[in-house]
Amino acid sequence: MSRTSRVYVQGLPQLIQLNGHNNDIVFHDDEDYLTFLNCLRKAGENFDFALHAWTLLPNQLMMLLTPGTKEDLSRLVQHIGRRYVPWFNQKYHRSGSLWEGRYNSSLIEPEAYLLIAQKFVDTRRGERHSLEGKRPAWSSYRYNISGEQQQMITPHEQYLRLGNTPQERAIQYARFIQSPLSPSIEKRLQDCLNQNRLLGTPQYCQRLERQLHRPVQPRQAGRPRKYFHNQVADWTWLENQAACLLSRYCYQEIRLPLLEREGNNAAFTATNEPFPLTGSHSALLRGEGTMGCLQMINQHPHLQSTSKLWYQGVMFRSTENTGEHIEQYQQLGVEAFGFAEVDIELEQLVLQYDFFRSLGLQENVELKINSTGTQQEFAAFRAALRAFYQPFTSIFEPEWAECLAMQPERLLRSDHPLLARLRSIAPVIGDFLGGESRKRFDCLLESLTKIHVPFVVDRWLYPSNAYCHTHFEWHCERLMEHSLLCRGGRYDECATSVLETPIQACGFALMLDPIMRLLRLTDKHLLKQQVTDVVIIPGSPAASTQALNIGRSLRKTFPQMSIANDFSHMRVNTCVRNARRLGGRFIIVVPPDGAATEVVLYDRDSGEEQTVNIAKAINILSRSLNALPVC
Repeated sequence: MSRTSRVYVQGLPQLIQLNGHNNDIVFHDDEDYLTFLNCLRKAGENFDFALHAWTLLPNQLMMLLTPGTKEDLSRLVQHIGRRYVPWFNQKYHRSGSLWEGRYNSSLIEPEAYLLIAQKFVDTRRGERHSLEGKRPAWSSYRYNISGEQQQMITPHEQYLRLGNTPQERAIQYARFIQSPLSPSIEKRLQDCLNQNRLLGTPQYCQRLERQLHRPVQPRQAGRPRKYFHNQVADWTWLENQAACLLSRYCYQEIRLPLLEREGNNAAFTATNEPFPLTGSHSALLRGEGTMGCLQMINQHPHLQSTSKLWYQGVMFRSTENTGEHIEQYQQLGVEAFGFAEVDIELEQLVLQYDFFRSLGLQENVELKINSTGTQQEFAAFRAALRAFYQPFTSIFEPEWAECLAMQPERLLRSDHPLLARLRSIAPVIGDFLGGESRKRFDCLLESLTKIHVPFVVDRWLYPSNAYCHTHFEWHCERLMEHSLLCRGGRYDECATSVLETPIQACGFALMLDPIMRLLRLTDKHLLKQQVTDVVIIPGSPAASTQALNIGRSLRKTFPQMSIANDFSHMRVNTCVRNARRLGGRFIIVVPPDGAATEVVLYDRDSGEEQTVNIAKAINILSRSLNALPVC
């Protein structure tokens, strides 16, 4: 079978990885490291490539570079193999290949992931070294965080944007590199390396796929699932997980109305059309819960001092601007009022991280965060953007002009080639933040780093709603265009304008639909946890009455257990298999003769099957009750 050709795009940096054969050691002592670096330095004189970061491990090497041509990259790897491998074999009296197959490579989208990939290379020796400030001996780490000059290193444009001087860039990069790298990013990087794919945003990848006429995103491993669990049970389990976590953080649940008065939620959502009631009144289907919480706070002024609330339920949104097509979605929202300092934002971010970790999704989610400053600072930034784009309005498309008038920051997120080129010289929000806003945001980032919550500062992340200061989103790129899992931030000024009284407000919303899709996509065993303690199966229609009586008796004896009667009337073997899929701890099969006093009892944990009378079955269940989880 012919080899798949490597993906190459002129000008894009690449991450290169070479592993030792059978994970063997390829660098034993300092002489080995120095000899390899001399080979790499000699290759830099003969071939056209810019090396941005490198690290040498005992059994692996990694390089982040931008090759001049595809041939230069191939010749670089060939040069290493022809120079270093024979020297290594001669020194250690060995023969044969030193590397494990072909080298792994991954293209990197510069604006979104160049610095993250460079951080991945520089801290490759482990989190312990980076967190303790220890400098790996054989990597570009110390050059990139100190500003020292090295002949082999060529800083990338994204690195140069960190500051105006080498010292400023080194300080900013050293601060950036101290934050933990998200497990989601590490997994995506390794997947892209193994499959020779592109690490980039979904929009960027899709645009390249249209240009190259070939896939550039990593594929998902494994076969599609053939069986999906009970959706109602899965939803109940997911909502209970969130409710238990919120109760531990002392948030109180509230119930919100399904309809809201028209005009009250204009600051938060513009997706719903009025639903007419009687007379001249009209209302909106609930599009989100923030306005409902503010209305309740307004009705109960004592909650304005300090209160921590949460809600869940179905929300509605329009799929088209006309409002004729309405779709519903599940959302869980959390709001906190009366807390002015950054501590509440930190607590909510930690809560979200704990929630995803409790679901086992920490390797699939990524926290993106940004600061927009105060309302006045953000307004000044928008005014600067309008002034910057004004000379180009004659060639703007109609939707661009609309964005420029309402939300000019949305133009910075576009992947159109013209707007992408303008974005590199457009004003940035950091130039408009005051001293207090900068100090507040830096304090939040330092705290997240200390408690080991991975994050990425996304300078192109701007709120679609009326947030101020902190704005954050959790994404999973595996879900493609539906990658948003959670969104939130602080909205003091908007809440103050709605309530007409000064108040501090901070909150977020968990999008339960994509979270559930992600759980099923990753096939987490959490969704297979026990949901039924005892399943009672009648051996025939004649035994249904006896099965019902047994169920009633067990429910009176064990009120804390969940007991289900199987009414499917399928074959007994099929019913037993379905009961096991439901997570049944015990399965009771009533014989076809409904008058029989004995039943067949299956114990899932021990794997035993025994025929016992009803009294002994109750005795067995009673002995096992202490081992059952408490709901």
